[in-house]
Amino acid sequence: MCGFAALLEKGREFSPDLLSKMDRDLLHRGPDSGGIYSKPGVGLVFRRLAILDTTDSADQPMSDPGGRYTLVFNGEIYNFKSLRQRLEGLGYFFQTNGDTEVLLHGFAHWGENVVEYLEGMYAFVLVDHSKQMAFAARDPLGIKPLYMTRQGSLTAFASEMRPLHRLREYEVDEDALSELLLFRFAAGRLSNLKEIERIPSGTMIRIDLSDNSHREHRFANVLDTFQPTKATDEERSQTISNGIRQSVSDHLISDVGYTVQLSGGIDSSIVTALATEFAGKPVHTYGIGLGDTPHDESEYRQQVVSQTGAIHHEISMDGNAFADALPRAVSHMEGPSPHLGCVLLMLLCDEIKKQSKVVLTGEGADELFGGYARYGSWRDLKKHEKFAHCLPSFMWPLLKHYSALRIYENRDAAVYATVLHDYLPLMTMFPGLIPKPAAREAASGRFRDFRDRLMAVDQTAYLESLLLRQDKMAMAASVEARVPFAHFPLTRKINQIPQNARVPGGTTKPLLKTFARKYFNDDFVNRRKVGLTLPLDDWLADPKGLGRYLDILTEPNCKLSAYGDKNSLEQIVAQFRNGDRRQARILTHLINIELWLRTPRTSAAIG
Repeated sequence: MCGFAALLEKGREFSPDLLSKMDRDLLHRGPDSGGIYSKPGVGLVFRRLAILDTTDSADQPMSDPGGRYTLVFNGEIYNFKSLRQRLEGLGYFFQTNGDTEVLLHGFAHWGENVVEYLEGMYAFVLVDHSKQMAFAARDPLGIKPLYMTRQGSLTAFASEMRPLHRLREYEVDEDALSELLLFRFAAGRLSNLKEIERIPSGTMIRIDLSDNSHREHRFANVLDTFQPTKATDEERSQTISNGIRQSVSDHLISDVGYTVQLSGGIDSSIVTALATEFAGKPVHTYGIGLGDTPHDESEYRQQVVSQTGAIHHEISMDGNAFADALPRAVSHMEGPSPHLGCVLLMLLCDEIKKQSKVVLTGEGADELFGGYARYGSWRDLKKHEKFAHCLPSFMWPLLKHYSALRIYENRDAAVYATVLHDYLPLMTMFPGLIPKPAAREAASGRFRDFRDRLMAVDQTAYLESLLLRQDKMAMAASVEARVPFAHFPLTRKINQIPQNARVPGGTTKPLLKTFARKYFNDDFVNRRKVGLTLPLDDWLADPKGLGRYLDILTEPNCKLSAYGDKNSLEQIVAQFRNGDRRQARILTHLINIELWLRTPRTSAAIG
């Protein structure tokens, strides 16, 4: 896990001062070593968090012996050993024991098709000096971030937007802000800022350095894997078992060890059990303790610890810790936190860093196996959408008993089922920020089956928000987060299971629960999903804690008020302070956005 920036412009000499500042911007992503490559037309900056082959010989930017190719690469290629053996058989010689040189020689042999052989999480930029071409690619699930901006004849890529701020000022993208307001995450190419785009997952871009022309190629699309195949229950069970076990095993490759982020849910508990089995010894696990709150899952973590023998580290956190860390989390997210648990995950990684550079998580299982409540109630959602679409607008005031279904009027229920709060008041408060149909609707629109539509939205938009938070919150602490359930080889296998078996309705992720029963009892497996749910109403009511931020929504310089009704903002804050806590989640979200809008984003502000 690392970070890089790549600047490409024919004939341009990139100043050492600019490249040095970009290096500092990325330091948290790779404190172990850094490197800068500069020649007319190309400037590459790299920061390394050494996980595989920690020697200096594996540092980047890395060039092949002949000097034709130069590479900067962020991520892990989990099948690099088998690819290395194949390349050695083809006559390639290796000077390192990591995955970077495998990618470098792999490109030399297969060219752009190298991505067809890679299994892992990655983003990279490779320059072919001989052909005056550059290639940028991002892994099929979008686990590793990659941003791009174009300014005249300049093309720039980076692992975060932070280095790109050195090039010019960027304005807030109102299309992104509309999605941030409702969905908490701007999907597709939206980066939150105008003129910076997030490269889609499974995409390669070729840049001709002679004329700055671009060609884009989508080499992998998770939606193309929705291909149900016939199989017996026993065959499916074996596919799931083999796939999960192989993925966890692949994700344990490390020269510096690893830990597990243990929530107490079945996903991270499965990872813990398998990591322990494969390691042949107890693994270190870390969990967030919320004290005496209804959402604390410490008792379930203790069950996992007792059963696996894990060496567990319980990190207690409260509303004050959350409030103190919120601005830092927003800064590292480079946008509002898509899930407020991000803040505590960042603090957890601060603690993990004291023990390890690598942490495995359970992220991705819900999107793959149908783990959210919407999958249990998909039939009702489908009916509600049909009713809302058929009912003429003038009828709604006459049918007050069904008024709650109006949220789906002229909207895709598979898309809006992912909204975790009452969004109609927000749409009234910010009438100019109504999201337009975009990436989520495009994903849903590819399918007729409602369950396919739900999963299409989750696997292309909601999952990426989770993966982005894992990357950026972990890297804020210089820790690599790995996600065994978000592994493309596993995704291909599970997405071939028919929805009648995977998402029958009435229950959530039944197939994964069946697998989990090999390791845990029924009471543990069948309990209601909690997740990292926070007591936001109590925390926001504390003026010395999260409540300290309420004033920023009513101050004269409130940034959000420029996009909506300032009086409504003041009113909702006053209602909360007068004891009405129903809007605590929305208020916290608005604070989240306001803090981001106040974060310096210009080159002049950053220096």
